[in-house]
Amino acid sequence: RHEGVFGGSMNIKISLLEKLIELPTHDPKELRQIFDDLGLEVKSVSGEGDSLEFNIETLAHRGDHLSALGIAREFAGRYLSTIKQPALCQELNDSKPSFMVRKLTDKCLRYGLMEMHLPQDMTVRSDVAKIMGERTDGRHAIVDLLNYIQLEIGQPMHAFDKDKIEGEVSIVLSEAPEEIVALDGKTYTVPAGSILIRDRKKTIAVAGVIGCANSMVSSSTTRTLIESATFDPVCVRLTARGMGISTDASFLYERGADPETTITALKRLVYLTSSGARPSETAQALGYHYISEKEDAPLKLNLNIANVRNEVNLPRLNVAEILSRLKALGYVINMISQDKEYVVTVPSWRRWNVFQESAVVEDFVRAYGLNRVKLELPTVVCDYVESNPNDDLFNTIEPVLLGNGFNEVISKAYYSGEDANIVATFDKKLAANHMTIKNACDRANSHLKVTNIIHLANIIERNLRQGLSSCKIFEVSRLFNLERNPEGSKYEYERDVITMAMSGRWNIKDWRKPEDIQTVIKLFGGVIAEMGSALGVSFSLKESTNPLLHPGRRASIYVGRIECGFYGVIHPDLLAKLGINREILYAEFDVASLLRIIKPISYNKPSDFPSIKKDLTVRVPEKMWASKVVNYILGMEVTDLVNVDIVDEFKKEDEDFRRVTFRMVFQSFEKTLE
Repeated sequence: RHEGVFGGSMNIKISLLEKLIELPTHDPKELRQIFDDLGLEVKSVSGEGDSLEFNIETLAHRGDHLSALGIAREFAGRYLSTIKQPALCQELNDSKPSFMVRKLTDKCLRYGLMEMHLPQDMTVRSDVAKIMGERTDGRHAIVDLLNYIQLEIGQPMHAFDKDKIEGEVSIVLSEAPEEIVALDGKTYTVPAGSILIRDRKKTIAVAGVIGCANSMVSSSTTRTLIESATFDPVCVRLTARGMGISTDASFLYERGADPETTITALKRLVYLTSSGARPSETAQALGYHYISEKEDAPLKLNLNIANVRNEVNLPRLNVAEILSRLKALGYVINMISQDKEYVVTVPSWRRWNVFQESAVVEDFVRAYGLNRVKLELPTVVCDYVESNPNDDLFNTIEPVLLGNGFNEVISKAYYSGEDANIVATFDKKLAANHMTIKNACDRANSHLKVTNIIHLANIIERNLRQGLSSCKIFEVSRLFNLERNPEGSKYEYERDVITMAMSGRWNIKDWRKPEDIQTVIKLFGGVIAEMGSALGVSFSLKESTNPLLHPGRRASIYVGRIECGFYGVIHPDLLAKLGINREILYAEFDVASLLRIIKPISYNKPSDFPSIKKDLTVRVPEKMWASKVVNYILGMEVTDLVNVDIVDEFKKEDEDFRRVTFRMVFQSFEKTLE
């Protein structure tokens, strides 16, 4: 057996499988096809005749498939044949044993410890030897018997040399890491929280994983303690991973052992050591301890025949077909109504992985035959999810962005510590709110991003280096900040944003020289204004102090007193640190803020009379926002004035002011204006 990525594999000899169930064929090719169709993928086949052996891939959650009995049940479900249960002794010797057992953790579900006296000349039964092969390492015959029982019925067992056990045996949960020398002679560190088997002075085994060398049996051992138990799968898995070891026992325990085979395995051992053996080779069971947690009632699930038929696309599938195969797999079935509804009791060996009706249906389908299921998809009734406010907002803005040549991109939610340091150079407060990944596997993805400037700038640079003359992009993404976000944000440390960036020519089909940066800024701002119109609002610009943007080319975006975002040219020093030698425009909108100001769009009936446009050039201070003049003119409430636009801006080198031209549009609904 060896562990794989998803499950694992095990070797099963056909001669052992035949002891438990009558096989439909002995042809290796036909048997391989049966294994594959049962969901037990065959990796390789070796040997022939009685030595014919299949290496099969097992599922990660099916511990019952790691034994011949578990595989026999799959054959029983397919061919409705009867399993030949392994012979057991009638009863165990219930004499009071010469030792005591204390169980101090609920991570041990069942625990049986049986005292046995072994003859010095004990040999392995011939039928067991054929399955297990010849011994070459000088180990005691009892070890082969225990390994055989695990392979046969799926119950891991362990033998202690009783003469090496000091005082009572305890099952405890370790509180601190501990070093042990194991049966393989290697030293391991057992992590805290592991189940340990201890005597009064020492640890004698790591439960479910491996025994210790200080209590192992040898060829001269005559008095043993035989352990048969069921341990918590998760606890065993964590222990084995922490020790860096995988044994046959841990591999099975991790997938869930059948708690009901604890005593069955001891009875099987007694039978194998007594039946057919010479008196001098017969082992003697002297007594045993058995401790059990409060045994949970078997899980019962409702099974609706209509659901089974629907899953396999066979509306006329016979009820008897379904019930007989499930019974052969070990399910106990009782009818609860005349509407073909049943209650199925989950068998003990499936308690770890059957929790709902779908798992029962899956078992039936595997037994019925995957190749017999119709390859037709059933009719599906779709319930369409109602759109949320974020989706409605994006669907309103998206046509504006696409219509102006912007392409949507998707970037990572992370960047590197080096990128975080770049942000810190310009905005220490923002950088201090980075959320970091403590165990990041990749240094390039160690910090959750607080800004999308770095990602979008890098995307633009890569595209322009490929020979493009223009790159316009936008992204609907999420930013992360340890400083809690304002009211209205859906997540405490996260906020949704819409970000835009562009560089290069604005009109890529224009044959003239590229637009200057001032023209591109105006065109970029025009797209932002158009987005506002789509949302039913009018954006206004105010001075921005965002340190990530160029000091003289940045603005905050408002609707009334609510700040919705900002835009401008990315700071040239920031671009230089990214290795970018070109001007890039960037805009960022906070989605929660946009949702607060969005208004339903109302359409006014257009006037039938012509409009009159008048241009007025105004002397504006160099550092004054021209938009303030627009807002002032509109605030005057001039009769028939319907719009004011900025159409030109000019500044002479020897003047300390700008000449800004405003175009005023007048229109009446009643007459032609003069």
